[in-house]
Amino acid sequence: MIKYRIHLTASERDCLQKMVSKGKHKATDMRKAHVLLASDETRERQSETFISLAYCLSIKSVERIRRQFCERGIDIFTSQPRQSRSDKKIDGSVEAHILAVSCSEPPAGQSRWKLQSIADKVVELGVIEHLSHTSVGTVLKKMKSSPGV
Repeated sequence: MIKYRIHLTASERDCLQKMVSKGKHKATDMRKAHVLLASDETRERQSETFISLAYCLSIKSVERIRRQFCERGIDIFTSQPRQSRSDKKIDGSVEAHILAVSCSEPPAGQSRWKLQSIADKVVELGVIEHLSHTSVGTVLKKMKSSPGV
């Protein structure tokens, strides 16, 4: 298990202290700041169990906050852009290709199409970069169709 050690600089400590004392930030950010201040090695570092009990967090959350700070620094307080879901990338043309593949002849040695085989074939055709078998099932269910029928 990797232990992440937090060594705050004077400017980082001041920034976190101001964030906590003013109370003008989001509750999650203030909780992160409290955890980081309690985890500081240059002062008296508190244990994960003590911090988790003091701030009503799980030990895993304390470890995750420490890991994020070691990886990203003070940028953990800036919001990250949300990633788009893969099923939102499926439009009408991708649905048409999925339906066309499912209605075509199944691969050699198989009596019907399997969802993963349809997904692999659509990716192989270059229609979409990545496609999961669950997304194929959702599309076929929406179309009231099933593979191999």
